[in-house]
Amino acid sequence: MKESPVSRNIKTFRDQNGWSQLQLAEELNRSRATISKWETGNETPNMEALIQLSNIFDVSIDYLVGNHHQQDAYVKEFNRLYQLQKTDDELLEVVDYLKQNPKFKKSLHMYTKLNVKYQKTIEKNFRTLVEDLS
Repeated sequence: MKESPVSRNIKTFRDQNGWSQLQLAEELNRSRATISKWETGNETPNMEALIQLSNIFDVSIDYLVGNHHQQDAYVKEFNRLYQLQKTDDELLEVVDYLKQNPKFKKSLHMYTKLNVKYQKTIEKNFRTLVEDLS
């Protein structure tokens, strides 16, 4: 079968959490073979499984199944919440990245709790690193 957004996302989120297929299967009370079928696109999770997966991975079902790119309602709400006059595509990409990378999101959250001196040091080092890579 053809890989779908949901199959790709299940594998991505499982990998990001450092779980094997068996570990995810145990968490969901399913078999490892079922997880494998979901990840290869040979089967699609039913609604109950999608709800469990979205809770475990801490993402919406829409996001899990691939309906997350520039949704009008989402963008409007985001703009309203953050009082943006127009869509900030870079900010949306960052939010999208953080949703897909929960470990980095936790690290970034820890960064926001540091005092300003440490934040400035980290920002300087990060800029240097990114400049060296580009």
